[in-house]
Amino acid sequence: MQLGKKSSSRLTKVGRTSPPRKPVAQTTDPLAKDIRVALEMVQSQGVDKSVAFLRQKFGRKRKPPFADVLHRFASALSGGHPAESLQVVGAVLQDQAEHVGSLLLAAVLHDRLGDQRAALRCCEQVLSSSVATDRQIIAAANLLVRLEDAPRAHQAAAGAYERANRPIDSCAALLYIAQRSADFPLVDQLTAQLRDSYEKGDFASPAETPRQNVLWCGDLATNIRLTQFWSKQVLRIPPGTERSKAAPLDGRKIKVGYLSSDFREHPTSRLANGLFRNHDRTRFELYMYCSGWDDGSSMRKEVESHFDHVFSVARLSDAEAASLIRQHGIDVLVELNGPTRAHRMGILAHGPAPVQIDYLGWPGSVGGRVVDYVVGDEYTVPESAEKLYPEHVIRLSKTYQINDHASYELPAIPSRASLKLPEDRLVIGMFNAINKVSGEVWSAWMAILRRVPNSILWILNPGEVARKQLAAATKAAGVPLNRIIAAPFAKQAEHLARLQACDLIVDPWPYGGHTSTTDALFAGVPVVAMEGGNFAGRVSGGLLRAAGLEVLVRKDVDDYIRFAVHLLNNPAELARTREWVRDKAPKSALFDARLRTRELERAYETALKRALDGLRPCHMNFQKPVAIGAAKITPTDRAAVTPDGAPSEAEGPGTRISLVLVCGPWSSGTSAVAGLLARAGLQAPGPYVKVNDPRTSDTYEMKAFQAVLRT
Repeated sequence: MQLGKKSSSRLTKVGRTSPPRKPVAQTTDPLAKDIRVALEMVQSQGVDKSVAFLRQKFGRKRKPPFADVLHRFASALSGGHPAESLQVVGAVLQDQAEHVGSLLLAAVLHDRLGDQRAALRCCEQVLSSSVATDRQIIAAANLLVRLEDAPRAHQAAAGAYERANRPIDSCAALLYIAQRSADFPLVDQLTAQLRDSYEKGDFASPAETPRQNVLWCGDLATNIRLTQFWSKQVLRIPPGTERSKAAPLDGRKIKVGYLSSDFREHPTSRLANGLFRNHDRTRFELYMYCSGWDDGSSMRKEVESHFDHVFSVARLSDAEAASLIRQHGIDVLVELNGPTRAHRMGILAHGPAPVQIDYLGWPGSVGGRVVDYVVGDEYTVPESAEKLYPEHVIRLSKTYQINDHASYELPAIPSRASLKLPEDRLVIGMFNAINKVSGEVWSAWMAILRRVPNSILWILNPGEVARKQLAAATKAAGVPLNRIIAAPFAKQAEHLARLQACDLIVDPWPYGGHTSTTDALFAGVPVVAMEGGNFAGRVSGGLLRAAGLEVLVRKDVDDYIRFAVHLLNNPAELARTREWVRDKAPKSALFDARLRTRELERAYETALKRALDGLRPCHMNFQKPVAIGAAKITPTDRAAVTPDGAPSEAEGPGTRISLVLVCGPWSSGTSAVAGLLARAGLQAPGPYVKVNDPRTSDTYEMKAFQAVLRT
């Protein structure tokens, strides 16, 4: 397809409990007081009684209309009671079928609970409504473009934005639509408006989500400030809430709960399955809390098979789900969504576990407050960035990202003809969603195509509207449209197979590839990436470093373009790079899920022990122990925690590694280095020194260096 052309049964049934009531802020507004009473009644008497109470209070009054009262009640319920809120919305729409606010809320709730068709119908009703406001049209279009390729969503939202005089509070919602549509001029206009607001210190007016922000803003400080603001607005901690107390182990297993909406055919499950598969079940008891839905896929069944207990919390309120987790006595609760669209982080606001960790599904801070730790590595969260994080950081060795690729068999490479790719061209692949691609990024790729005439760019099908926008940008860059080819959606095995047809993968910025980069390296294809400024932008670089491919991480745009062009225009060097990736990357630390699991388990144990001892959380740094002869060097974190990340199976206590020390002019520093190595217990297995410059062989410093090493 070219740009210029159109194109489970194991779930435990959970009964209602009576957790602490969800409070509502005190106010002098009479309606708000009655809404608060109705909310409290939900916990003790159910939704029907609450609606009956409000009907008795307001059903006969003309102001406010009862539909508006119910809508306000449903909105108050929606954060922590999605299923109950949808029930109330249904009551509103029975009374007033075109109540636009309730149609919008219903769309969000249906999507959250996994009924995308119902969500789609609600969005279409809003766009067809004659009474919907411009802001409501933008909000409906924002959700609509997530559910289907909707050309009218882009047009309707852009028109509404202009009619409303470009309101800052609709800017982020329209930005998402513009990014999904590859409308680069509109993206630039909207990001400039948002950037101006943040530079003035106004994080409230734009109403931007953390997920939306990292798609365009590579400044870590801004990302975290916005996320902290979002956390305070969205993740309300009920007054009087106390975190669950750590219970002594007394020989029992540690209970670890994993909370996610993505236990299905989803990139998070494909990665996290490497963790679930490799957990030490003799020491850890695993609980799965699904806030999404069972899609019936083989991935869902595979993930479930690794858990001791499986529960659905999708239709429980935040308070009810937290109460369930408390009842189970979970020691460590690991949240796998972060502030993404379908998160249920409100459950963590009730403090159901003594240790709460955010991992994998979100690249960076979640605003602190409801978690103790986030998981990164030395590259994604360098020490210089640590002070900006409100959480403590668990740094795994090599890379934070676990994966399950070692359990895969790489499929056979399909023919280019079957993929509708030219046989005689270099294929540059890009398999990230189009909303990660900015005008600057597209311009860089067009520059590469111009300087490598025998190449084509192969991208995921971005949809009808985006194809038209990209076609215009491609023509403006002087590149023929037949050099951009769109690939259809494919299942994982088929995708890994077709990736092997690429000669090189290019990564976008400031939010680069995550799972897509791991997939490419497993398929044996080099990825050229930018060194980013925040967690999301540094993931690809960290994955490449873990695979021993630091050379593919470039400092700036010019260097990125120059390096990609150099590789593509030098067939022998490109072939050597591909051979290295194909032969070495699958055996690298990047795909060592056992090691990553052992480190996470040690982190869980350490965090729980600190909670049991009444100590505050601390940063933890894990590095793989280096075993040389009888000496083992195991680094510790700054709180004197000693992670014992065990060597992989291939390594025994007597394993030796090669150490090459490259020095410049010999000086007293050389002897200092030798002393450091000697004190570390290193024993040289062969020649101590190889001298390239004979003028240095008889110097005092050289003799001293050799003498210290020999001792």
